[in-house]
Amino acid sequence: MLTLDDLVWLALIIGAGSYWWRARGFKSLALQLAAQRCSNLDVQLLDQSVVMKKINVQRGASGSLQLRRTYEFEFSSTGTDRYKGSIILAGVKLEHIEMEPHIVLDNQIH
Repeated sequence: MLTLDDLVWLALIIGAGSYWWRARGFKSLALQLAAQRCSNLDVQLLDQSVVMKKINVQRGASGSLQLRRTYEFEFSSTGTDRYKGSIILAGVKLEHIEMEPHIVLDNQIH
């Protein structure tokens, strides 16, 4: 027979698993957006990864609470240098992408 303590622990485990599963989806979205921006600017996304640096709660446009996640990534414009970029997701929407100033090669100018 399940006790109240067992139910609380089960709810916590299910909640943590659910959060972890959804967080993977947001990280995948951030990686996709970083890769797309790097491709558009003819720079190379390094390590094919993003790292979550910050998470906080904010009110969305409708007034409801949503999570605001900040991810960082690195990119290169010449193949030998490393620059930082960041992506902010508000809920499931892209809020902002920022990339450090970097060297632009002649073949990168459109």
